[in-house]
Amino acid sequence: MRTVPAMALGLLIASSTAAFAYTQEDANACTPDAMRLCSAAIPDAHRVGNCLYQFRTQLTPACAAVFARYAGHGAHNRRTLASETN
Repeated sequence: MRTVPAMALGLLIASSTAAFAYTQEDANACTPDAMRLCSAAIPDAHRVGNCLYQFRTQLTPACAAVFARYAGHGAHNRRTLASETN
């Protein structure tokens, strides 16, 4: 079960710059949503991040706040990461 918080952080990794620093609180906020909405994507952190982004309208307020905090980093880097991995 320790990997679940790490996988939830995939959303932060996928939507951030290379110098981004996340917190355990961010992981705790999004782990329930990752399990509820994106369990099929676990353990792939990139897929979990993309899945949570796709379901962003269904996120709990705590996880939505994490996304809102890093919104300025998101779409461009997500596209860049997707093109690098595909």
